[in-house]
Amino acid sequence: MDVTAFVALLTELDTEDGVLLRRLGPELPEQVKRGRHRSAALLRPRATVYHFPGEQPTARTWRLTGEHVACLVEGAGPAVRVLGLLRRLAPRHAWAYSDGMRGLAAALRDRLGADPAAWRRLQRELPGWAGLLPELVEHAAGARGEPAGTSAIPRPPRAVRLEMRQLLMLLDPGMLAALAPHLHRGTLLDLARFGAPLSPETVAWLVELATPEERLTLAKARWSRPDVAGALAALDDTAINAALYLNPHTSVAVRVRIMAAADRVPLDRSVVDRVRGDAGRSQRLPALYSGDPALVRAALLRRTYTASSVQECLRAWEKDGYVGVAALYEQPMAASEYAPPPFRLPRYRSLLLAAVEGIWRRHGTGEAARLVAELPTMAQRDREHFADLFAAPDGRERLRAEIAAKTTTRALLGRLRGQTVSKLWPLLEVPYADWAAVARAERTAPLSLPAWGLLARIPGCPPREAPEVVDDRGLSAGPGYWPAGPEMHVPREWTPQGYQVAAPARRGCAMPPEHLLTGIAPAAHAFNTYGCLLELTGADRTMLRCHRHLQDLVDRHLGSSAEARVVAMRLLADFPGTAEELLETAGAMAAASG
Repeated sequence: MDVTAFVALLTELDTEDGVLLRRLGPELPEQVKRGRHRSAALLRPRATVYHFPGEQPTARTWRLTGEHVACLVEGAGPAVRVLGLLRRLAPRHAWAYSDGMRGLAAALRDRLGADPAAWRRLQRELPGWAGLLPELVEHAAGARGEPAGTSAIPRPPRAVRLEMRQLLMLLDPGMLAALAPHLHRGTLLDLARFGAPLSPETVAWLVELATPEERLTLAKARWSRPDVAGALAALDDTAINAALYLNPHTSVAVRVRIMAAADRVPLDRSVVDRVRGDAGRSQRLPALYSGDPALVRAALLRRTYTASSVQECLRAWEKDGYVGVAALYEQPMAASEYAPPPFRLPRYRSLLLAAVEGIWRRHGTGEAARLVAELPTMAQRDREHFADLFAAPDGRERLRAEIAAKTTTRALLGRLRGQTVSKLWPLLEVPYADWAAVARAERTAPLSLPAWGLLARIPGCPPREAPEVVDDRGLSAGPGYWPAGPEMHVPREWTPQGYQVAAPARRGCAMPPEHLLTGIAPAAHAFNTYGCLLELTGADRTMLRCHRHLQDLVDRHLGSSAEARVVAMRLLADFPGTAEELLETAGAMAAASG
């Protein structure tokens, strides 16, 4: 029994005095009676589906899906209020939001495209539009009162600035690149701050013209793409680099670039304190490229077998050398046990080579040889190799050539094709990538989705197009694009066959609001979706166009007959047809028995 569907239909068919509830009282489980009177504020969408076996329901839970979002987009108004509701749901339901907005994105692409006049009309009509979002798009595309492509699109009013950004971020990279020359610079900065797929040329132009305050805002942004961080790091500004490095959402590849340029762009004191503090590996390990002896040892410091902080260990090393920091680590219980050294080797040999080369470049051969001597777990052949390099007049050039040979895009692709892909080490080893080589490798042996998720953390990564999507009516929904950051979590949903990966909504373009009640079977599924929409809108039925359609169907097929309403409730659980067919059948059965 679908509790959500039963509560939704019971609420629509019953009267204020509860005549239908009293007629069905002995037949309805207690969960339905409680759910009908539950406050809408307590009925929030859940991120997990709980299944309780048995005929009687024991919980009333559901998960937000792309179908719910698509129904809100295609059948709820006013437009500004719907966009605000979806914007509040998006952070915790990324899969449902991106899947359900696919139809609106296709409508924006096909009907408006990169026409600046159409987008100006959309922006002008949006604040007072009381209808549906698809109707607004059609109105903006159908009006021909202004010549197309003759003037720029002004910055949106403050009242609808968030909504316009929300709509523009639905465009694919090619369409957004064509529209970018017509957008206001403030609009483009807003899009870059929140992760819109802007072209590299647009990002470079924005960063070049931005004020120092705007650059700091972009550097501290939560949702900006690695392309923006890469363009900011290329400015060689100490304050900007500090804001980028301390931002917990900055890519490790960008942090490596900042550390590698520390000899010509001095590090801010806040960055040094963060690396020397008790920070995580993503903050400490990029310091392998810094060329600073203390920061390199902070990156190599072993965090087990000691109760001392990173700062205490580094102070002991600066005061008493290797002996001082080794004394802070626990000694084994028996003399035969292995005593762990305070410094550990990085996972990849190329990172050790880069650390030695940086210290050699900035502080000379003596400091580089000291680092090698303080790594007792290093293989003997590597010690002999470094000794040979330190003694040779062209040793540093040979070391650089060896590092360049080990940090190619081919090596990066080999790491990403491994059995277990690390989220940190491959980007530390290769912070740059040859995207032409990546494209050639993708054609011969496609990379996995986690591998593309890691590649997208490197500035300049092109969007990977997904296959063309066709909706359930055979219409094209256009190609999709993989997320720019970590792969989006696709939830699982419960089916009679067990848990399965959630299926996409497959909405290619806007569907009429009546589709929910006339085109979805079984009827319990349609009423389940309708009940979820009521909960999302705070039980405000005036927002839902399908509510008026449901009222018309009830008046047409059931009228004021209490017996017909009872029959409809009894048929709901096992009825295979649509909601309209359910009401029509219930009315016919009640008329035949009466």
